[in-house]
Amino acid sequence: MQCGYKNLYSGKEDKRGRFQWQDTPPDDLGTVVEDAESAKWALLVRNVKAYNDPRRVLKIHSIVVQSPLLKSLLGEVLQGYPGVTVELDRLEFSGRFEPIIHRWSEFKGKIEELQTPHDANLQSKKDTTTREHAELLQKILVKEFQDVVEVSQDMKAKGVMTFDLLWTLFQPGSLIYTRQENQDRVFKLHSSKYGEDRHGNPVFWLTCKYVDFDGSKFGTIKLNLSIHSYAGTRTITSLSAFPFSFHRNTKELSERLVSRGTKFESLAGSHYKGYNGIGWKQGSFGEKDKYAIKGRVIVDTYGWNRFNANNGVYVAPFTQKEQATSNRNSYDDESPDDDYEGGYDECDGGMPVDGAFADDEEEQKFPPLSTEQKLIATHLVRGYSLKEKLWLNLFVNAIQEVTWSGGAFDSLVLPSKQKELILGFTETQSKHRQTFDDVIEGKGKGIILLLCGPPGVGKTLTAESVAEEMKVPLFMMSAGDLGLDPRNVESKLQSILEMCTRWNAILLLDEADVFLEQRSLHELERNKLVSIFLRILEYYEGIMFLTTNRVNTFDPAFQSRIHISLDYPELSIDSRKTVWKNFLNQTQQENTITDKQLDQLALMNMNGRQIKNVLKTAQLLASRKESPLTHEHVVTVLDVTQHLHNSTMETERARSAIFA
Repeated sequence: MQCGYKNLYSGKEDKRGRFQWQDTPPDDLGTVVEDAESAKWALLVRNVKAYNDPRRVLKIHSIVVQSPLLKSLLGEVLQGYPGVTVELDRLEFSGRFEPIIHRWSEFKGKIEELQTPHDANLQSKKDTTTREHAELLQKILVKEFQDVVEVSQDMKAKGVMTFDLLWTLFQPGSLIYTRQENQDRVFKLHSSKYGEDRHGNPVFWLTCKYVDFDGSKFGTIKLNLSIHSYAGTRTITSLSAFPFSFHRNTKELSERLVSRGTKFESLAGSHYKGYNGIGWKQGSFGEKDKYAIKGRVIVDTYGWNRFNANNGVYVAPFTQKEQATSNRNSYDDESPDDDYEGGYDECDGGMPVDGAFADDEEEQKFPPLSTEQKLIATHLVRGYSLKEKLWLNLFVNAIQEVTWSGGAFDSLVLPSKQKELILGFTETQSKHRQTFDDVIEGKGKGIILLLCGPPGVGKTLTAESVAEEMKVPLFMMSAGDLGLDPRNVESKLQSILEMCTRWNAILLLDEADVFLEQRSLHELERNKLVSIFLRILEYYEGIMFLTTNRVNTFDPAFQSRIHISLDYPELSIDSRKTVWKNFLNQTQQENTITDKQLDQLALMNMNGRQIKNVLKTAQLLASRKESPLTHEHVVTVLDVTQHLHNSTMETERARSAIFA
């Protein structure tokens, strides 16, 4: 066999584009036009026939820049422009020549610098050649696109633009203003193109990016904006999105958005906050389910991704140039597009890197955001509403500081030693929960307190006031939050316990006897629920309060899992007087009730909840008569509701049976 090769050529094609191989070149084979001869020229201009244009018969198809000097100049002009690599041996531009048209002012500025050097005597032959090549390219493009450039600049000067020339308005890397969810937003433009929406209507697409936080790092997320087709000209500021530089009040809006971005940056990690506004989550069919939230929330994007994985937020890391500019104090002196690099178009598919959650310790290791990054930061954070028990998108500007009830623990009517014991145990456990472990790792790190007693003696208030005193979240869980299906109870309970551990929250399981009742041979479904609680509570690492008034029904296996059990007796006369005083001191309404009258009211066998209800009703009665709250108002309410208080003796007999 000979050492060599033989060329074969495609033969004539039929109607279906099929051909046979042959050993002779085709008869209509032309000659090579881009060869060593053509490589001598600074530019190669390719022309094609122009159709439907009576002003010309040829139009430019593409331009190949072969001059190294011109490539170097264009490298400065087009620095950071996406999709352009000036270092290539064959630098080619085609289509509408968007990169050069977008940077036309910069291109002209570079030519003018070469035309008027600082010292005319020092102008080198290299600079002269560079200027000649640049002017040649400018002359070709002016001849081809003069109408487009002049019309576009004229319309920009007058603040209007046609749909066909929108591409001249939006330069990649520029800041874009729009409104979303009735919020001012600024994005950074990555690319743009003409296309269609899902209904087939012509639109101009803007692919933008903004800064977000995914629980472990700051980064960028892409978002598509669209401008629908329109006839004639339209005011630029009336477009659904337009360059930020055209906004009427750029400075004031910038300060406001940077301030919002600073607040967004401060909310990175896990934070216990107040909230007053609208929160929303994605519905089953893509719609937004809105909720009016007024209360306390946990801002926690890491928890959002962990416990709401289907709607997880994951960002693309900042590029090296973006990180290098993170310490600048002003975005005005930054190049508008100095941070676009290859790889940005890669899609993360809504998944974390390597499919794994970042460690909690990594949350605090991110560098500070630059001013521009704050400007384009999202207006939303992700958090959990403790009242609605929902993961929601929350507006940054609706986040508030928590208003603590400073006197809640002091107003708790309990023996001082008992109060000291409860607070001491919970505070110590919160600080040193990692210092004790079981033989099995992660087992037995938590502390469980059982509060048992009749209704209205302060069991629930104990957990609430301890949380206020420690300034930690209180997660109130009831049977309705978990349901009764064992298949769902376990996963829901596991998630709640993990969330409370992560947030260092106090967990309150009110009326715990529903789940902790003694197992029997006849109720298999209830046995499953009790078994789930027995197993999962072993691995809880936080603080849990259990309240009940039926402690005698508890399963014996729970006794070894409860660290502290406190019995709440009926309120004594002195305790009831203290409760009356506390509620009267909390009200803003003027009252004339004397200390002697309080002694009389304290003689009535009532619990704390009944006292609160009586006082609330008496206040409404006094307000109706537009007079201060008096003893007579309270007595009137007591007379009307006497049949309710007569049941107190029955409650006492029931309690005696329980704790006998």
